[in-house]
Amino acid sequence: MKRTISILLNLLIFTLSLLSWGAMVFAITDGGMLSMPGWRSLRFFTVLSNLFNAGVCLAFAIARIRNRVSERMQVFKLMGTAAVGLTFLTVMGFLGPVYGYGGMFLGGNLWLHLLLPVLSILGYLTMDSDVPISFRKTLWAVAPMLVYAVGYLGNILIQGVGDWPDRHDFYGFLMWGWGAGVVILLMLTLVTWLLAVLLWRFGRSRKTKKDLFVSH
Repeated sequence: MKRTISILLNLLIFTLSLLSWGAMVFAITDGGMLSMPGWRSLRFFTVLSNLFNAGVCLAFAIARIRNRVSERMQVFKLMGTAAVGLTFLTVMGFLGPVYGYGGMFLGGNLWLHLLLPVLSILGYLTMDSDVPISFRKTLWAVAPMLVYAVGYLGNILIQGVGDWPDRHDFYGFLMWGWGAGVVILLMLTLVTWLLAVLLWRFGRSRKTKKDLFVSH
């Protein structure tokens, strides 16, 4: 039963992620703050993290169906969950206070910023952390954030900060200067890893308790 629910949940996250992004791309609904129609939507970590997680969820569901969830697949599952988890935490702790929570949870962003990350985290903790992975492999979870950070800062170095509506520092990380911006991005990378560690730890604890229960 748990396997079936896990498959359905992962397929649901995959489908809703694409639909939410599609609503933003084709401007079907008001996407709220930090959203753009068309391919320009791919500039946002929110969109990229959710699409990455969607791809992982589809692959994980297929692996579940085939009863072949490998250690590598489990690492990717952790990476995808941590990536959208970072999106959620960034909105709640930084972007929401700066831009207002109303715009952060409008249209497709309600799903991309809140509902899909929460569903992914709950799914990982309750159903999708059965394959044990070593502690050092939690470091892979920071890869999506680091790749994005390099691209984000590299684009600003090449094109400059810019002005609205074509501001390249659209997240406002450099409002307090480059020093503060680099610190913020490093902190976000650290938060991503700490979130991955928590997911790894609690997922591992759940499996240990389940194994103890089964053994008795």
